[in-house]
Amino acid sequence: MTGLDLQDTKQEYLDEVEDRYHQTASGGSQFSLTQFGLSAFVWSKTEHKYRPRTFNFYVFPRPTNGYDRRFLSQAGSLEFLAGQGFDFNKWIYHGVPFMPAEWRDKQLGSLNKAQDRREITIQRADDKAFVTSLQDQVQTWMQSQEQTLLLEPSNAYRRAIQYQQLEKLLKADRGNQGFYVQRVSGLLGAQLQLVRATPEEAKQHEEEERQARLQAIHDAAGFTAVFEMMRDSNKPAVGHNLSFDLTFCLSSFAQNLPPSWPAYKQLVQRWFPAGVWDTKHLARQLQAVFEGGTSLGDVYQGLVEGGLDQAIAEFLADQTSEPGKWAFPGISHADGYEAYQGPEASSHAHEAGYDAYMTGAAFACLVRLYEAAGSKPGQTQSKALQQPSLEAVQHLMGRLNIGRSDIPYGALWGEDPQPDRSHVMLAAGLQPDTRFKPLGEQLSKHLGVRVRVTPLWQLTTSQSSSALLELPIEDLPDSARLAAALVICRQPHAQLVTWADYSSAKRDGTLQTLLQPLQQTGGVSQTGALKRPIEAVANSGVSALTGQAIPAGQAPPAKKKLKSMVPSCRMM
Repeated sequence: MTGLDLQDTKQEYLDEVEDRYHQTASGGSQFSLTQFGLSAFVWSKTEHKYRPRTFNFYVFPRPTNGYDRRFLSQAGSLEFLAGQGFDFNKWIYHGVPFMPAEWRDKQLGSLNKAQDRREITIQRADDKAFVTSLQDQVQTWMQSQEQTLLLEPSNAYRRAIQYQQLEKLLKADRGNQGFYVQRVSGLLGAQLQLVRATPEEAKQHEEEERQARLQAIHDAAGFTAVFEMMRDSNKPAVGHNLSFDLTFCLSSFAQNLPPSWPAYKQLVQRWFPAGVWDTKHLARQLQAVFEGGTSLGDVYQGLVEGGLDQAIAEFLADQTSEPGKWAFPGISHADGYEAYQGPEASSHAHEAGYDAYMTGAAFACLVRLYEAAGSKPGQTQSKALQQPSLEAVQHLMGRLNIGRSDIPYGALWGEDPQPDRSHVMLAAGLQPDTRFKPLGEQLSKHLGVRVRVTPLWQLTTSQSSSALLELPIEDLPDSARLAAALVICRQPHAQLVTWADYSSAKRDGTLQTLLQPLQQTGGVSQTGALKRPIEAVANSGVSALTGQAIPAGQAPPAKKKLKSMVPSCRMM
């Protein structure tokens, strides 16, 4: 890939799945693929092992037929590719061309409409003179013995007039075509040439031209045909930490990415009907095995090359009474596909084909571990020579790894999990020059607990700024104390909004309406958001983050000793 992240995108711990999708989609849409790795794992029933066939393709969006893709490049990514021995000349000069299937199909459809040109009304005197000259020239040529007639070079508008008038001449001849028209490249640019022919020869030429244009479009689409074959094969697809892989592939070979996460999920389901599995997510669920890291190199080295043999043995012993019956499946490169075999194979690390092979091999071993974990007591049949069954990981199908978040995964099939963020509030209307790290330190000091502040730059204007306040989930401070702390921190005009209201308004596109300043008439919003200026809240009684009003005359609850605010489920 020529890059991953745009300069204005940054992953935050409190992002929602929709936010993460927009971040990966922006990269997938504006950068370009450079290589595509494909490893087809075929189970040999006679050898009782996998015989993978692995391919590494250079792919380049070659400009042709009106398709000339613009894409960005990230200096760090290009430097990384160069450091891995990437051949940029091979990529540009010999890369397999591609274009989105949506664009290809649009061009194919236009072939049938090529004859339906809109009538050009000839009104200007110079255009009328041009038409008269053309008609005279053609008639003179038809009466001669010359085989061809090369018309004078013209711009696109004049060429369209030439086409129109020549079609009229052919129709006036009642189908007895005496010539056909072809476009040629001359010294002064594109020109039209008339070639004398019988009606049969003219029709044959038109069909040959149409087939040539048809083939040119398919040639330009190139690797898109491979991606369609993957879809039509109805085989499961596997990737490692594949959020970016999916957006890049679908943007490159399918269509422009949809504007929302739900629409994107539907697109993925259409192109991967047999499902997708993310080996990083699968590995992260087996914490007893992968206590170190879950990068592709870590997972492959640990499972396939034996680096985690001891941890795996302990895991199997804990999961089943007969761990020896759950040996990993054999994996041996198919004949003629040994490029990634032997002691030098690791030198191909980060080459797309080798990464695809590593992912497939790791997945085969992961499925075996999940089979063992889900086995029934007393199962005695050895699995060593059997193909791992996808049934063991069916419940993990379509779950994308999401790093640095309390969201356990992104669900490409079914509903997305919703983490408990009742301990998070939006503070809007902060001073425009607010320094967020010191604000977090000051709030933590005044409240006696750790407060994590995440700035929301998309809501920042010249008049105000906004941030998310992450509070202790174990024992929340009441909102009156939080409001008072904000006043002490010189944020008297801030507004507090619960996470539920903030998230809902963001999805509905009503966030700006929600954050409009309200009259200081008191009370809590019907939905529970604390939308009065912070001074009013601080001077009244509002208990906890739910927006429940404290009865008149009753004191706010006493301050309790609070634990660390970091949720135990946080995954970095």
